[in-house]
Amino acid sequence: MTMLNKHGKTGPVYHLPSVGEPPPLSVQFLGINHCEPDYSNIRKLAKITVFGFVLSGQGCVKVGTHSHMARQGDVFILPAGCFHEVASDIDHQEQWSYIWLNISGNWILKMLEAYQLLPHIVTQDSGLEYLFIEAIEAAKQKSVEVLQTELQVILMRIIVSLSETLRKGGDALTSTVQAIKQYLDNSILHPFDSTQLSSLIGLSNKQMNRLFKRDLGTTIYHYVITKKLESAKRMLLDTQLTISDIAYKLGYVDPHYFSNLFQTKTGVRPSDFRKIFSKTQ
Repeated sequence: MTMLNKHGKTGPVYHLPSVGEPPPLSVQFLGINHCEPDYSNIRKLAKITVFGFVLSGQGCVKVGTHSHMARQGDVFILPAGCFHEVASDIDHQEQWSYIWLNISGNWILKMLEAYQLLPHIVTQDSGLEYLFIEAIEAAKQKSVEVLQTELQVILMRIIVSLSETLRKGGDALTSTVQAIKQYLDNSILHPFDSTQLSSLIGLSNKQMNRLFKRDLGTTIYHYVITKKLESAKRMLLDTQLTISDIAYKLGYVDPHYFSNLFQTKTGVRPSDFRKIFSKTQ
């Protein structure tokens, strides 16, 4: 393996070249970033998925048009197929440092969807530092052949642990927010009807949004759009459905509106997304 470095940060970077047939979940790069105050890294349309664990300080992570603060003890996930930006918080005195894993391939998106992690960019106080440290220590000591298997196992342990953390958090949701979330999850393939939801829950849209954001850290609209776009990406990659058919299946009566929304949130039109990421499978 090789160690690399990049302007604006210090710390080891390990590269794992492919040995034989690449596995479905392939960690090809990992390392530790000790970031300068002005450090920033941008991917306009990321072909990799990034997992990070914050060791110290805090920074801003952005996926699409939505920004989140990642602090010490947090895990952040930047899924492929989106705009990514990570940047130090220049107003924070402590240096922002984090361990990161770059995962290639589209299987990771399927895993994140299966474990319901795609809407969750930052998981606070994750308690998973030991798994990220384990990955770094393995990269220091073991051969590429052994690492390919071990990093897949570590990655799955991270995914399962994050899912369990979020499930326990979900158990603590108020009954009202649980009802809202269940309604939204069951309605991804239908047009979103805020009036019907408001009537069902017995609260105004403003009241529902306040409760939803308090418990889940995002608005109802953002949650719905995120879920719909992730379903769209899966259909673009896993089916031969036309763009119009995908739009209709997701509850959009106007395919042009759907295409424009997809481009606004991802930076590319659905047809270009299919061409770009079908080549990486």
